[in-house]
Amino acid sequence: MKFRLSEQIDRAKEREGRNQKWIIKQMVDRGIEMSDSQFSQKKKGYNNFTTQELEVLSEILNVDLISN
Repeated sequence: MKFRLSEQIDRAKEREGRNQKWIIKQMVDRGIEMSDSQFSQKKKGYNNFTTQELEVLSEILNVDLISN
């Protein structure tokens, strides 16, 4: 079963017990400039995540968000 990107992020986030603010901080710590509103817009599909953002997000959440 394939899930939309936002669902994958939410599932991984909940599984790891993390919140969006923590995820964004981890992304910023890894050199990705991201605000809460930018993350929300990308997660909702209004804008696309870059490949680099997805790679970092996959690493942070310990899930493959790139090959889906």
